[in-house]
Amino acid sequence: IPASSVYISGSITVPQGCELSSGSTLEIPFGEFKATDFKDRKGQVAKNATKFTKELQFKCTNISDGVKIFLRIEGMPNANDSNAIDMGNPDIGAVIEGANGKILVPNDASVNQELSVSGLVDDTHRTASTTISAYPISTTGKLPAAGDFEGIATMRIDVE
Repeated sequence: IPASSVYISGSITVPQGCELSSGSTLEIPFGEFKATDFKDRKGQVAKNATKFTKELQFKCTNISDGVKIFLRIEGMPNANDSNAIDMGNPDIGAVIEGANGKILVPNDASVNQELSVSGLVDDTHRTASTTISAYPISTTGKLPAAGDFEGIATMRIDVE
C-alpha cells in the first residue's frame, strides 16, 4: 500500500497567429482623381476609379487541422459613411471588400472574410490566403476639397 500519492499537472501554451507574408504593410495606391469624379456619387465608386485587388498570403504558426481563420478590418470609419475607412477628407472614403464582394465594415466583428488554409508546410506552419479589393468612394456626393487623401486600416486575424 502506497504511503502517499503524488499528482502532477501542468499546461503548455502554444502561441497561434498569422502574419502577412509580404511584410507588415500593404499599400494600396488609388491614383489621382478630379474632384468631379466624386460629385453626385454618394456611396459609389469614384468615376474613373478601378478596384485594386490583392491576393493576400499569410504565414500561420501552430494552427491545428480544422481551425478556421478569419480576416476583418479595423480602422477609423468615415464620419459620413461607416462602411468606408476615413481618408482625411470628409467627402472621400475607402471601401474594402472580401473575396465574395461583401464589404468588410471597419470595426464590425460580424463582417469578416474566411481564409483558405493549407495543409502543414512544415511541423508548425501553414499558409492562409484570401483576396481583398479596395476602392475610393464619395461619402457625401459633394465636390471634395483638393489635396492628397490617405487612410490607415488594420487587418485583424481571428483564429477559432
